Amino acid sequence: MNPLLPFLMAGDPSLDLLPHLLSEAKALGLEALELGLPHSDPIADGPVLQAAAHRAIATGATPVRVLEALAGITDSPDLILFTYLNPLLQIGAERLKTLLRTTPVKALLVVDLPFGEEPAFEAELRAAGYPMVPLLAPTTTLERARQVLGERPDPGAPAPFAQRFAYVVARLGVTGTGQGTDLAPVRERVADLGTLTTRPLAVGFGLSDAASLAAVRAMGATPVIGSALVRELAGGRSLSACLAPLL
Repeated sequence: MNPLLPFLMAGDPSLDLLPHLLSEAKALGLEALELGLPHSDPIADGPVLQAAAHRAIATGATPVRVLEALAGITDSPDLILFTYLNPLLQIGAERLKTLLRTTPVKALLVVDLPFGEEPAFEAELRAAGYPMVPLLAPTTTLERARQVLGERPDPGAPAPFAQRFAYVVARLGVTGTGQGTDLAPVRERVADLGTLTTRPLAVGFGLSDAASLAAVRAMGATPVIGSALVRELAGGRSLSACLAPLL
């Protein structure tokens, strides 16, 4: 099981630092990492990630510039590009595939793209080696979860974690800490999903401390840490200082 899936906002604090942050993450032994593409209207993001996106945009971190900054980087965990549909459609599938080709990006998590909304776009990216991560909300019924997992299938081993996992949303609302996340229903949810699939599961939204991360690991799932990490990095702490105690 992958022990931790961190989230970073590309371009925060700067694109120049991105290669160093990815190298640092790889040195910590991380297999995969979510990398947010800055977006001006991040509807799923809470205030911490919204502020990070706006800081990144203010420094010129457009989606294309982020992908160009990733070109040629090999000292990095596998990346899952966390983004919204509109920036990708603006780039276009052909150009997007070209931009991704020399990056460590292995998959995309497009939070506002239900399966079937852009079938040709999604199929083209999947065929090029960039599958969409299935996203399972607390309101997703088990029957619908079965359909979602089938629509965005597990390629199985030896495909990397980044291309196999499904993202289990721990609570309704936006990302962020300080709102509290009741993990009892999440535990039940993960157990139910385990009857449907053997693919890896990651749990995110509202996890912020060692205790909540350990609780998710005890479920047999990978915890995602985003807002708490981004906030600490914005305060000047190093990535290693933030993550080493949580691994």
